[in-house]
Amino acid sequence: MNTLSRLSEPLCPVRVPVVVPAPVPASAALPSPTPPPDLGALPVPAEEPAEDGDPPSDPPVVLLTGASGVVGEAIARALRADFHVVALRGRRASSHAHAEVSVDLASPRLGLDSRAWSELAARADVVVHAGGRACFDDNADDFHCVNVSGSRRVAELAHDADAPLIHISTAFVSHIDQAREAAALLPGDCAARPLTYLESKIAAERAVAASDALACVVRPSVVMGDTGTGWSPEPQSVHGHIKMLLSGVATSACGPHQRLDMIPRDVLARAVAALANVAVRDPSRLPSLYQACAGLAAPTCEEFARQVAETAWRAGLRLAEPEFHDPAKSRLADYPGWRTLPGRVRDVLAVQAAGSTILGAGEVFNTSLGMPELPSGPAALTSDQVLRNVECDVRFVMAGRG
Repeated sequence: MNTLSRLSEPLCPVRVPVVVPAPVPASAALPSPTPPPDLGALPVPAEEPAEDGDPPSDPPVVLLTGASGVVGEAIARALRADFHVVALRGRRASSHAHAEVSVDLASPRLGLDSRAWSELAARADVVVHAGGRACFDDNADDFHCVNVSGSRRVAELAHDADAPLIHISTAFVSHIDQAREAAALLPGDCAARPLTYLESKIAAERAVAASDALACVVRPSVVMGDTGTGWSPEPQSVHGHIKMLLSGVATSACGPHQRLDMIPRDVLARAVAALANVAVRDPSRLPSLYQACAGLAAPTCEEFARQVAETAWRAGLRLAEPEFHDPAKSRLADYPGWRTLPGRVRDVLAVQAAGSTILGAGEVFNTSLGMPELPSGPAALTSDQVLRNVECDVRFVMAGRG
C-alpha cells in the first residue's frame, strides 16, 4: 500500500530548545511591575492527569514506541482504556504502559533476536510509532539512524505482525521548501537547524510508504500542554516562546502574520486512540493521512503574543507589545541594534528565528479533527478554544512548571 501517494508532498513538536535570557537592559525590556505579579490569583495547573483506567478483559494489544516522550506519554494514557499497551522502550520507562520491551530504534530488528521479534509480532493487533529524535540540531547521521531507519524497522514489524501502523510525523513537512529558503538567512552560528529534522521526517514517511504495512500517517502541528491545564511532563517549544515574551524581550523573531498552529497533547492522543480503535475493528476505514491541526482556528504569532500579554496582565505583569522581525524576509543581523543586544538574547532570538522558518507564510493547515469518518475522535478546535489553551500554557509557565 503506497501511503505517501495519497499524502501532500512535502514538522515536532516540534521542539525548539529555548533558554530564557538573563534580565536584559531597559532598552529591551519593561521594568518589573510593582507590585510583583500575583501568581496566586491564577489557578495552579493540575499535576499529571489521572489514568483513564484499565482495559477490558482480553483487550487488543498495541505496540507503542516513544511511550515515555511528551507525545507518546499522552498517547499511552489515552490507549489504556481500550488496549493492552506494550511499550517498546528505549532509555526511559513508561508510566502508563501495561508491559514493556526494551528496543533500539537505531539497530536492525530493533535490537531484538529473531525469536523475540517473532513473538512480539505475534502479539500485536496494531502498532503506534511515536518514538524518534525530536530536536533542531544538525546531526544528520543520528536523525537518519533513529527517525528514518527506525521508522522503516517499525513498519517491518507491523508488516510481519499483519497489524495496521499509525505513524506520527509532523504537519510541517509541507513547509519544507519555504524552510529551506528561510534557513539561508539564519546566522551562521545559530545552534538550531530545523531542516535536518524536517528532512528526516519526510524520509521517514517515505520509508513507511515503501513498506507493505497498512499505514496511517498522523501529522500534528506544534504540540502544547494539556487542555485546561497546560500540563506537560517536559517543556515544549510553545513554553519557550511564552517564557521569552514573559521575560520582557521586546523582539519576536517571527512574522506577525505567520500562523502558530498548535494542538494540545491530550487532543492529539485522543485522535491517535480513536484511529487505533478503527485500525483493529475495521482496518479498511483507517485513513492514510490524519492532520492533527487547529487549522482555521490557529492564531497568528501576533495574536499569540497578545494572548500571552493579556494573561500576564491579569496576574499584574505588563508586557510591551513585541516588535516582529520576520527572518524569512531579512537577516536577523539587519535588525536595528542587533549587535548591541546581549549575546544570550541574540542566541535566544536566533533559535526562535530558526523555529519560525518552518511556520510558513501564514498558510492554513487542513485539519482532520471532527472528521465524520472518525466519530470517536476529537472535535475540531475553535479559535476561542485555542486561545484558552494558550492561556493555560501561560499559567503553567508562570507557575514555574514550564
